[in-house]
Amino acid sequence: MGYQGWDANLFNLLRQKISQDGGQLRVVRNNLFERVIEELVSEKQTIAGPVACLFSLNDEVAPLSTLCGLLKENSFEPDLRLGFLTETSRFLGSQEVARLASLPSAQILRSMLVGGLAANLSRLLACLNSPTQKLTLIIKALQDKQGGEE
Repeated sequence: MGYQGWDANLFNLLRQKISQDGGQLRVVRNNLFERVIEELVSEKQTIAGPVACLFSLNDEVAPLSTLCGLLKENSFEPDLRLGFLTETSRFLGSQEVARLASLPSAQILRSMLVGGLAANLSRLLACLNSPTQKLTLIIKALQDKQGGEE
């Protein structure tokens, strides 16, 4: 990602916030970065301008979302150039990285999944209990109709 125009205070704030999310923001030399990209994706990429790399150590999304959010708060448009997911060895273009940045963090996604599963289980339980409840109401209505006799 390009960091042209960022001042030192913003860069330090970004590093601090990203570190709290389990990531690292580092400035790298272009020729070194080009070599790494070539080795990872077997494709020659020319990098122009100053480059910073975001390394996400735990959660792939949270540091990236934090970076983009803080840049937008400070009136900078994130210049996301490329990404690489090491677990899947997948190269991401700038649009894919931007889409990844718009996702909630892995922890939030997990809680959304658990909430969705819990809601479905509650509906299943209600469906399974419904016939029993209806039978109980019918028996109760019949008892009331017969004058409470058993």
